[in-house]
Amino acid sequence: MLAGAAVLAVTFAIVWLQSAKYEPLVVGKVAPDFALSDLNDQPIRLSDFRGKVVFLNFWATWCKPCREEMPSMEVLHKNFEKDGLVILAVSIDRVTTTKDIPPFVKGMNLTFPVLIDSWGQTDKPYKRMGVPETFIIDQQGIVREIVIGPRDWTRLDSLQILTSLLKVTPKAAEGGEPDRPMRES
Repeated sequence: MLAGAAVLAVTFAIVWLQSAKYEPLVVGKVAPDFALSDLNDQPIRLSDFRGKVVFLNFWATWCKPCREEMPSMEVLHKNFEKDGLVILAVSIDRVTTTKDIPPFVKGMNLTFPVLIDSWGQTDKPYKRMGVPETFIIDQQGIVREIVIGPRDWTRLDSLQILTSLLKVTPKAAEGGEPDRPMRES
């Protein structure tokens, strides 16, 4: 009987310890730190941007919704970089497709940092559902919003959390409604 109880206790402990691996990253938790290389092979660490609002986007060159989302991310970058917004776009293209990243970035005229995670370093800590997936991280490194799937980041209704963290008032398009897209300035 004592041996049975010990086996049960050990089994419970193993299951409990393993369950942490499957807990999703949720709003209100600290964003897991990582270090990845950019397109110039320079290491970039998420924690380097403490004190700024970070728009952390996971994407891939083969992902059609990612391709559709990127232009609005570039507009977001151009409009809010001066207010302290940092966009980090992490490509999850694996080793066999990393050659596709520089032409993709050039073809889309992207000017924000693009990081490469071809070995899946961020897979476990971020427990993504797929791509695109975006994490809005505040100045203290806390996840404030998680967006699964693509979003038009030029729409004012997509910017509520970001603009409140940046303490700015978003501009509507000239003569536009509050839910109309912003125009690139």
